[in-house]
Amino acid sequence: MEISSYISVKITGKTSQGTLNPKDIDIAETKELLADVETLLFPAKAEREERPRVSYEVQNGSVKNLFFIPAANVIMFTALMSEVGKQGSTDLLQQKAASIIDKWQKKALATGREYSITSSVNETAFLTISRDTKFIAPQTDWVNTNLYLYGEIFEEGGLSSSNLHILTDRYGKLTVDATKEQLTSGTNKLYNIYGLWVKGKQNVATGFLKDLSLIDFLTHQLDYDELALNKQIEKASISWGKVNNKDAWLTDVKGGANE
Repeated sequence: MEISSYISVKITGKTSQGTLNPKDIDIAETKELLADVETLLFPAKAEREERPRVSYEVQNGSVKNLFFIPAANVIMFTALMSEVGKQGSTDLLQQKAASIIDKWQKKALATGREYSITSSVNETAFLTISRDTKFIAPQTDWVNTNLYLYGEIFEEGGLSSSNLHILTDRYGKLTVDATKEQLTSGTNKLYNIYGLWVKGKQNVATGFLKDLSLIDFLTHQLDYDELALNKQIEKASISWGKVNNKDAWLTDVKGGANE
């Protein structure tokens, strides 16, 4: 079945012959753009390995690049990039996606070209990159984050400082600082599966975590289905924590429903 939902990346600019058009774009630059958009749509390795088919078409109107993907992906991408456009910052994006916006920003500054992103959900440009914008990727390797962890608590204690050790599917073994009151309150948690709400630092390039401290335990026992769901929540919790207006973001995801 033909997919009609799409993401559009339109590139406008000038050449010595006039307005930029598809014939002015070398195949090497086209290849680079295709790779950039794939990274922007699916920044994580696991996402790229399991991604749906993405077909491509280029049209006149300067250089209008259309990427046809399933509607669900278009809706989520549109909502996320709309928030990036509103904030004027790439802080919400995963590091690899932010690096693509950073690259396009540098090209816009160097060449005067303008990148505008629209979609079948929103045909008005919700993200524009030009000489007038400042989408620069974060330069620090470590950023503060709050996130949820799920796994088996296999050790508790500590002499100089109290902590717990948890084995997670996503991050492996982690040490989380916790107060004695947190460790001793409620039921015995050792060798049980628990959810933790923690704060700490995460490396934007590797995803590694450090300086973790416990905010709270999740207050109910998880069954198998909930654990599967929460693993998905864990993947999204870093970006979700950076969304300033969550109600508006959800409205965008639902295509403007309940407005």
